[in-house]
Amino acid sequence: MKKSYIIALCCLSMAAPASAQFGRLKSLVSKKDKPAAETAENNTTNNSASPVEEEKETNIAGIPAAVKSWSMDYDSNIDWFRLSPTGRLIAGTNNGLYGLDPSTGKVAWKHDFLKNITKTNYNPISNSPFIAIVTGSMFNMQQVILDVSSGKIIANTSELGMKMVNKRYTVPSMGGILFSGYLNNAPSLVFIDAATGEKKWVLSKVFDSNSEVMVAKPLADGKNALLLATNKRIYKVDVNSGNVIWKADFKTNTDEGVLATDLAEEVEEKESTKADEKKGGFMKSLGGLGKVPGLGAVGSAAGAANSASKMGGMGGSMKDGIAVLADAAYGKFLILDNQPGVVYYYSNQQMSAFNLSSGTQTWQAVKFSDPVAQVLYDERGFLISTDDKRAELILLDYKTGVEKWKPVTLRGRITALKLKGSSLAIASAKESGNNFVNIIDINSGSTAAKSDMKVSGYIMDIKQNNSGLIYRTDRELNIQDLATGKDVWAKSLAYKRGGIGIDKGNTTYFFADNQLYFMDNESGDYKPLGKSLKFGGDETPAGIELREKGILVSSSQNMALFDWNGNLIYHIYQKAPGTSLANKIMNITAMAVSASNSAAHGFQAGLSGPNTTSYNSNMAASDRWANLGSAALSDMKRRFTASQDALNYKVILTNVQTSDDSGYGLVRVNKDTGKIEGKVVLSDKKPDYIADDTDNMVFLKDGNKSIIGYKL
Repeated sequence: MKKSYIIALCCLSMAAPASAQFGRLKSLVSKKDKPAAETAENNTTNNSASPVEEEKETNIAGIPAAVKSWSMDYDSNIDWFRLSPTGRLIAGTNNGLYGLDPSTGKVAWKHDFLKNITKTNYNPISNSPFIAIVTGSMFNMQQVILDVSSGKIIANTSELGMKMVNKRYTVPSMGGILFSGYLNNAPSLVFIDAATGEKKWVLSKVFDSNSEVMVAKPLADGKNALLLATNKRIYKVDVNSGNVIWKADFKTNTDEGVLATDLAEEVEEKESTKADEKKGGFMKSLGGLGKVPGLGAVGSAAGAANSASKMGGMGGSMKDGIAVLADAAYGKFLILDNQPGVVYYYSNQQMSAFNLSSGTQTWQAVKFSDPVAQVLYDERGFLISTDDKRAELILLDYKTGVEKWKPVTLRGRITALKLKGSSLAIASAKESGNNFVNIIDINSGSTAAKSDMKVSGYIMDIKQNNSGLIYRTDRELNIQDLATGKDVWAKSLAYKRGGIGIDKGNTTYFFADNQLYFMDNESGDYKPLGKSLKFGGDETPAGIELREKGILVSSSQNMALFDWNGNLIYHIYQKAPGTSLANKIMNITAMAVSASNSAAHGFQAGLSGPNTTSYNSNMAASDRWANLGSAALSDMKRRFTASQDALNYKVILTNVQTSDDSGYGLVRVNKDTGKIEGKVVLSDKKPDYIADDTDNMVFLKDGNKSIIGYKL
């Protein structure tokens, strides 16, 4: 399962859309709000029975309770704990960093010198068993790379002889990690083999000036050449000889913050339930980092980067600030299959293309009116959208960089795209919370409606059929006519809340106002299925998925499985143990739903985007780790396989009672049967715990100095 702050990362990748989706509530009441759920004449009227009130909590008295498997006591306070992608339990304390065996609680490894490490300074490296930690003093920052499974220190830059290490980027296809800093008082790049920790090569004085700082993840061109970007130039370097093959001027301004299209990838880590609780700090932002020697231009970007979710949980230390900026990306290299011999590079301000062999600029830089929000790779060219202030959609020719049509002005930042033929359906959102839809002819750039059409509520999905653009929000369902931009139905299917849906072939199942609906996507006809069902605790369903027997709809405290005809197979409801905690869980769930309907989700579902062959064979290969034969990778593969079974279960926080104890606890529910297969009492009104769905374990922080393990 993804660690909790990944939800925030998704929000940054959406930036404006995320804030728009959770914008001012008063803006949701718009011209299209309707008093009743009325349908068009060609649709079935909702004639289902009154809602089935199932407020009664599901009885779990006969379910045997899990017993304590182990308990681990520490000599010092536990600041935080988390579960690594290898299954190792990691605990940060004020006398060291621990790795625990999750099945026994025994200490697998400990590093005394890594004491008082904040959770912000613990940075997992994507698709690997490694973490990166910043150590040292303000003027002698160092990096430590650690294998979380074995506890082995892969690299310690201080032992490599480096001083003031300011940047760290992975180069997976070369099987290593690149550090930028000072070696023997000279600005240098040091590359280490991630499997052995061996120093593979050192490049000194590569850049033209000491004020240049790396600003993008390097991209390997073959086995011996590396493309590098600084705040002033881009370089191609022969890593064997250390020679610069070519360089080209290209300024990457870091003032506007990190590049939204190149955020840190999701990491298969899981934080405890209290990981997001804020604790004070003497620095609310990192604007002052620009004055720290060795950081150069990166420091001045800290204020803007502070809006990034990766920095959202940051404490007040300078070390934390360096840690979160160590691998920040302000630009991105691209090599596409369908454009051989060319490397593209873009930042928030501009984009250009260069001959991969000579560095000759093949087309002049294209300037952007606002920071880049999304970049897609359509067969016609780069489809680029910019941010909310002056949101535009641009199509650039791959070979020339020429705009194929005049930029299309958008009413907010794009939240979803769906392509059908040459018709591109667009959903966008403003910071204020207003949502819009429109259709663009991708060949000409012309829009179906002169002005984007405002819709009521958060946009959940868009798709096209012969009648026009079907849009579904959390408030209404209708079809936009492609020629007029007006609604096809005189009255939308309106509802007060809901609208989550999932596709099955050319049909959609969606849930709104306690009712499951079925819609034929080709015709747009819809009908209610079965009786309506009200969730316990007056919760709004936030998740929907297809199961073998039918459709599963869920919230934090409820699960309901319907067969394909809408008949209720089961409904499980467990009362929330406390209002504040329940609301926190519900808010996180709602955010996850918003993220699942984000721009990236829409792109992948409806466009030839990053999942196309033209993109992946080069770019995806660059993100695959080479030569990592560690036991940790075996652990990761095992957990990935086991995690597929974990998708069949849901863990719910509720009040649990046993013959010996009662209090806040967890129950484990089988999604296919609705059977509660396990429960555990946590004996804490505000439990700080991790539920490991993969190995059916629960880890509870008991007080300040103990962790307890339960088999759920």
